[in-house]
Amino acid sequence: MIAALRREIASLPGVYWTVWLGTLVNRAGGFVAPFLALYVTRTLGHGAGVAGLVLSLYGAGGAVAGMLGGLLADRVGRRSTLLLSLFGGAATLGALACARSLPALAALSFLQGLVGEAYRPAVSALIADVVPPVDRPRAFAHLHWVINAGFAIAPALAGLCASLGYGLLFAVDAVTTAAYGLVILLRVPETRPAAEAPGERSARLGDALSDRRFVAFILLTFAIGLVLCQNGTALPLDMRQKGISEATYGSLMAENGLLIVLFQPPLVRWFARRDRAPVLALSALAFGVGFGGYALAHDVPTYGLVIAIWTLGEIAMFPVLSAVIADLSPPALRGRYQGLATMTGGAAACLGPLLGGAVIEWSSARILWAGCFLVMLGCGLGFLALGRRLRAPAS
Repeated sequence: MIAALRREIASLPGVYWTVWLGTLVNRAGGFVAPFLALYVTRTLGHGAGVAGLVLSLYGAGGAVAGMLGGLLADRVGRRSTLLLSLFGGAATLGALACARSLPALAALSFLQGLVGEAYRPAVSALIADVVPPVDRPRAFAHLHWVINAGFAIAPALAGLCASLGYGLLFAVDAVTTAAYGLVILLRVPETRPAAEAPGERSARLGDALSDRRFVAFILLTFAIGLVLCQNGTALPLDMRQKGISEATYGSLMAENGLLIVLFQPPLVRWFARRDRAPVLALSALAFGVGFGGYALAHDVPTYGLVIAIWTLGEIAMFPVLSAVIADLSPPALRGRYQGLATMTGGAAACLGPLLGGAVIEWSSARILWAGCFLVMLGCGLGFLALGRRLRAPAS
């Protein structure tokens, strides 16, 4: 097993593993966002409405950050964008910890989402720069794994810090964010491809929007995002109506991260060798069966089963989605392609809860879960229709 691990590490560039390690440090210390609502209500004494506003502004900043980070990654470079976002995000976390008035909380929450999340497209573009196309599914799978591993570590550490004071919570998050920035500063070179030759027209954002394959692909990812965000909005409401407690809901959601941490590493090479369209189609079907199964679930074992089913889809789908976006993007537009994909995910996260809540209020949760199944089935057919267009180019 140790020999296999060494071979896997040697098969990807050292710069990639440096970013991977920095991501682990950053994610393991990502404390503030999950506890922001509690901080605003319990520590600052504001109401639930103010907490909702602060979180919405944070999310809005994160959505805009996708496009901003992608544009900067292409214009000023991956490394510069990472440094600006990580060190800037650490500074805004410190400012947010000192904010007390509603205007200051609102402005700094939006700024934290905007600055602190702008590094995401740059990371994906950097990986596309240094990892050959044939290896990208594995590279993005390992990144997906470490993000989930960090999320598994963060809540326990965050709860400990919060019990000692929310000031410590903000401080540790800022320190780990700055530590990621320091890793980039000391160990990661600029990877942006060389500029166009003299007289060659520079790449523009409109080039990405005129790429029909890419637009069709991100529309499919938008539909997937609409379904996935129901886990955090419609699912707890439906569970509560079925008599399942919030604590049980949290434990069931933890199953998702645990399964990813346990099973993604051994499955990486299997799905990386397969054609991408069938892998994505089968993954979408697994999501559809899982979310459709919520309509039939009434007890913990059944919920555990359907969560396991769609988690298998997630294990295969998300690394391949990231690899396809990297493959579709021209070198001069990698940041903007990744930024548009990130912004599409943010838009789905904003719209999805509204749609899910409206369907439950005006119809029923069963109709919502049946709709999720149909949407995922349609996405699977869409991936098959794209077919060979999703295949990786020759290394």
